[in-house]
Amino acid sequence: MVNVRRASAGWWALMLLGLALALRAASLAAYAFDGLYGQDPYAYYDYAVGPLTQALLRWQPFPPFFWPPGYPLLVALAGLIAGRAPAVAQSVALLCGAAVPPLTYLLARALWPLLWPAAGGRRWGQAGPLLAGLATALHPQLWQSSVVVMADAPALAAATLGAWALARYAPAARGHWLLLASGAVAVAVLTRWAYALLALPVTGVALALLLARWRVRRRAALAHALGAALVAGVLLAPLAAPLLTPPAAGQARAFAGDLEVYTWNPANVLRRSFVTADGAQTYRLPNGLYYGLLPLHPYYFTPLLAVFLLPALARLWRAPRSALALGLLGGWPLVILGFHAGAPWQNFRFGLAALPPLAVLVALGAAVAWRWRPGRGWRALVAALILGGLAWQAWGGWALTRWFAERKAGDLALVAAVEAHTPPGARLLTFQVTPTFAHYSRLETHELWALTTADLAALLAGPPPAYLLLDVANAQSQWAGRAPAVNYAYLRDGPGLDRLATYGSYQLFAVRCAACP
Repeated sequence: MVNVRRASAGWWALMLLGLALALRAASLAAYAFDGLYGQDPYAYYDYAVGPLTQALLRWQPFPPFFWPPGYPLLVALAGLIAGRAPAVAQSVALLCGAAVPPLTYLLARALWPLLWPAAGGRRWGQAGPLLAGLATALHPQLWQSSVVVMADAPALAAATLGAWALARYAPAARGHWLLLASGAVAVAVLTRWAYALLALPVTGVALALLLARWRVRRRAALAHALGAALVAGVLLAPLAAPLLTPPAAGQARAFAGDLEVYTWNPANVLRRSFVTADGAQTYRLPNGLYYGLLPLHPYYFTPLLAVFLLPALARLWRAPRSALALGLLGGWPLVILGFHAGAPWQNFRFGLAALPPLAVLVALGAAVAWRWRPGRGWRALVAALILGGLAWQAWGGWALTRWFAERKAGDLALVAAVEAHTPPGARLLTFQVTPTFAHYSRLETHELWALTTADLAALLAGPPPAYLLLDVANAQSQWAGRAPAVNYAYLRDGPGLDRLATYGSYQLFAVRCAACP
C-alpha cells in the first residue's frame, strides 16, 4: 500500500511538473521573450557568461558580484554544456520554476497528516496537496519569474526542496533527509539572501527534531547534526572569504550588495514614504498593510483563493502542536513577509519567497471550508471559489508574462528608434535602459548613474558626438540630488542639450560639443 501511494504521489508530481512546463512554454511561444529586461537580468547574465565562466575554466575563485553567485553558477555550468545564450539562462530559471509546484505538492503531502485528521476522510488527503500544487503551478508571479533571467525561481525551488526534505526527516529521522534539507536551504541562501530568513525557522525545526532524536539515540542525533552543519558549511564556503575580506575603497563587499543597502525598522510597517538607494518613493499603502494583503493580489492567489487562508490559520492554531507544521507553515511566511514589512521597499516579487507554505495553507483552508456544511449549495460555492481562483490565476500568469514580453519589445523598439536618430559610433548617455542598449544597439553606451560630472567632461572633450536619452521627469523627482538628476542638470546648463525626439516618457537630446563634427 505504501509503495502504491508513493507511486501515485510520483505521478501527480510529474503531472504538475509537466503542466507548469507546458504553460510557460506556451506563453513563450505566443510572445517571443528571451528573459532579459530592465537591469538585474542583464547583470546576472553578463556575470555568468563573462567573469564567472572564465573563473570556472581557470579554476579560480568566484569573482566579486553584487548578489550571491548561486544562480549565475547554474547558468555558467549550463552554458559550458549548451552554449552561452540568453535562452540557456532562461531555461535554468524555467526548469527551476516548474519544479516548485511538484515540490510544494510533496511538501503538502508530508505535512497533511499533521493538519488533517484521519477522520476527515481520504478524499482531501489526496485533493488537498494537489490543490496546493495547482495553486503554485498557476501562480502568476512564479509563472513570470520562471521565464526571466533572475534568481527568484531557482532560489525558491531549492528552498522548497529543503522544506520537503525536512518534513520527510521528521517521522523516521533518517539522516540523508536532514542532509538534503541542509544542503538545499544552503543553496537557496547561496542564490538569494532572502532565504537566510528561512534558515531561521528551518534550523529551529531541525533542532527540535534532533532534540527528540537525542533522547532516543544520542549518537545518531549527533551524527545527523554534524553532517547537516558540514553540508551547509561546504556549500556556503564560497561566500565566507568574500564576506570576511574588507572591500576596496569605494567598492561594495562581494556578494553582499543587497545586505549593504538594506535597512530594517519595525516602524516601517506603518510608513509608506522612503528614501533609499533607489531614490525617493511614496507608496499607496503602508508597508505592513501592503505585505499583509499581498496574498489577495490578482497576481498572487486572487481574493477567491486567499479567502481560504483564514480557516487554515484557525485550523493551524487549533491543531496538535507540531514544531514541523508551525515552523514551516507559520514561521516561513512570517519571517519573509515580516522582514519585508519592516524594510523600506515595496516589491510584489518579494512575496514569492513565501509562496509554498501559503499554498499549503490555502489547500488546508479549502478542506476546512468544504466540511463546514454538508449541503450541496455550500460545497458548490467552495468549489466555485477554488475553480474560479485557479482560472483567475491562469489568466494572471498569462497576462503578466505577456506584459513583460511586450515591455521587452518596447525596449527593443526604443533602441531602433534612437539608432535611427544617431550616427554610427555615437556615444549614448542613458539611465535605466542602459543594459538594453549595451546588448542590442551599435551605440557606445554609458550609464549615467556611474558617471560624475568630471567623467562627463572627459567624455565630451572630443569626438564622437554624444547623445542623452533620459526620462527627465523621473530623474528630477525620484533621483533628485543623485547622479541621474545631477548629471542631467550639468549637461543642460553646461554644454547644452538640443531635444531631438520624445519616446513615451523618454527624451532624446543631442549634447552640444564644440570639439564634435
